[in-house]
Amino acid sequence: MQFILSLFLSALSFSSPVHIPVKLAGNFGEPRPNHFHGGIDVKTNHTVNLGVYSIADGYVSAAIVELHGDGLALIVAHPNGHSSYYLHLNRYAPQISASVQRWQYKHHKFTADIRFQPGELPVKRGQLIGLSGNTGASQGPHLHLEIRKTATSTMIDPLIFLNKTIDDHRPPIIHSFKTYPQPSKGIFERSAESRIFSFNRETFTAWGKVGFAVRADDYMDDVSNTFGVRFMKLYCDGKLVFASDANGIPPADNRMVNSWGDFQHYLNSKVWFLKSFREPGNRLPIIKTGTNQGIIDFNQRRNYRLRYVMSDIYGNQTEKEIIVRAEPTPIPSAPKLKGAMLISPKKDNNLVQLQDVRLEIPGSKLATETLLHPRSMTINGALSAAYSFSATRSPLLGYGKISLRVNAANLDTRKLYIAATGFPGIYGAAGWFCGGTYKQGWLTTRIRELGDIYYAYYDTRPPLITKLHLDPRNLLLKITDDASGMQAYEAYIDGRFVLFQQGKDKTIIACNLENTPITPRNTWRTLTVIATDNCNNRSMFKAKVRY
Repeated sequence: MQFILSLFLSALSFSSPVHIPVKLAGNFGEPRPNHFHGGIDVKTNHTVNLGVYSIADGYVSAAIVELHGDGLALIVAHPNGHSSYYLHLNRYAPQISASVQRWQYKHHKFTADIRFQPGELPVKRGQLIGLSGNTGASQGPHLHLEIRKTATSTMIDPLIFLNKTIDDHRPPIIHSFKTYPQPSKGIFERSAESRIFSFNRETFTAWGKVGFAVRADDYMDDVSNTFGVRFMKLYCDGKLVFASDANGIPPADNRMVNSWGDFQHYLNSKVWFLKSFREPGNRLPIIKTGTNQGIIDFNQRRNYRLRYVMSDIYGNQTEKEIIVRAEPTPIPSAPKLKGAMLISPKKDNNLVQLQDVRLEIPGSKLATETLLHPRSMTINGALSAAYSFSATRSPLLGYGKISLRVNAANLDTRKLYIAATGFPGIYGAAGWFCGGTYKQGWLTTRIRELGDIYYAYYDTRPPLITKLHLDPRNLLLKITDDASGMQAYEAYIDGRFVLFQQGKDKTIIACNLENTPITPRNTWRTLTVIATDNCNNRSMFKAKVRY
């Protein structure tokens, strides 16, 4: 009986999230800096307020309001163990909106991550759940749709469930490949440098151990966008040495995209080459390699036949092939990374050699051995020396720790925090808030980037609240904080909480009193707004409003 029930649930019917032809602006698994694209971007005809519909039976399990760049978002849990995510909405369906607003009034907050129980907000396949929009970090009107496993949040390609809503007859295109001769172990075209080649030539030369990467894009019918490629395979002499399937990505592995893709090349060109070999710290489950981790050893004087096969979920496929003639060739020695500043994925790394900074980087947060290049500088207004550890952007696979020595004599240590900036020319800027805990002369916080500049800062200045408009149907205020940044705000009319909303510009809050529980009486009312920054400095604004 359980087996039959499982079959029934797995056969849950899915339908389109919109009532217009589905055309995509982005697909699942596309590499982005520090993350994979976790869903599909459905075009909404360059406009907002198109209906968005639940793709299957289930219940609304969460509503997210202006957090994490999602804008207005909904999560619908389905009985087959998956959940669908709808991001950048302009508004929720009335029943959902009412539940969200009840939570906001109860908790005196606009931003929210609200969780619902299975019986609260049931939905059927094709039921209206919201209107499309451009909220959050969206760069233009569209619907971002994700599907995840409910229990683990593992990200799944939505086209597995929705492939019948799109016609696609266009295969991927393979543009070029990049070589990675292993230091002191390999050479390609008589060079130990990483280089880019086209497939226009048929024959190349190599000797020793070499890794490869490929630049490719997928395409779809009736749109001009380029997309990520779902399946990639590399064969050597007919034997599969590397395979990837961009599906089933754990969120914790998101930053490993920087290891699979050539991140440094992307920084310079905005073009991704995806490696067909695995770096030591790359644990992506979507990658499969043999015993050599995808590295090819050209160790016999003969021709090796390499063949890339790229395909999409619809079976459209492209192949490119080259011949590599292995000829014994002297391999130059590469300088070996060594010294106290070398950190490795094989161990936990603790940098304590510098006087005023400590760095703790777990080996699991590194893809390869990395030689740090610490720089110390002075930033106006900082309470410590400022440090960076890489001359270029160098993201970790997860969090490490930094500690800065701070002289906190006569200071309220609750107002201390570590700030960061990626722009070494803006000395004296407060940077962005990284948090921090002070203990025995050291201020400590988490970091995920070695190339940023970190320093201790002190904030006792409250946020600034500025009046823009006091029309009761269009109350507008501006809240700014030029140090630790905004944490929260609350607004009241005659001591009763009213909801002010935020849009794209997070410094502007707005309210129409006609949409609040306040009864109009055509009398002067007292508006009170309280703003709190990340160091718990508070400011209060009061004004009279006739309503």
